[in-house]
Amino acid sequence: MIILNKGMPHIEENKELARLLTQAQNEQDIALLKKLLSPRFKSHISDVPFPLTRTQYIQGVKMSHQAFSNLIFTIEDLIAEGDKVVVRITARGKHTGKYQGFITSQQKVRFQGIAIRRISKGQIIEEWQTNDQLSLLQQIGLSVNHII
Repeated sequence: MIILNKGMPHIEENKELARLLTQAQNEQDIALLKKLLSPRFKSHISDVPFPLTRTQYIQGVKMSHQAFSNLIFTIEDLIAEGDKVVVRITARGKHTGKYQGFITSQQKVRFQGIAIRRISKGQIIEEWQTNDQLSLLQQIGLSVNHII
């Protein structure tokens, strides 16, 4: 469990946890990811047919960095209410590794996503995430022929 400034209002603590998660993803800080994400963490990603566990989510962070060098997530908006934080993120990187069957394109990519994260007892316990996956795939080589 992460304990932040005890004088910090609950909403601000939750927003700081969301900021720290983005930082940990950018830095591939596995130890911090494990501290921030509850052992019972579940991530519901729009194009994944089952919820990811904490271990699977962390593996996904590693795989993303293997596929995209210099991958950086930037928080564009951060909104909190109650036990939830909404984060709108822009991701940027360069496609230098295999990703979902696509060979390296060497293309610079930029795509956006939105995540709603539920916080409980100083950890992120659940997430609902959607990303502009089509835009990303088009940037690395998806064509109409892949869809038909």
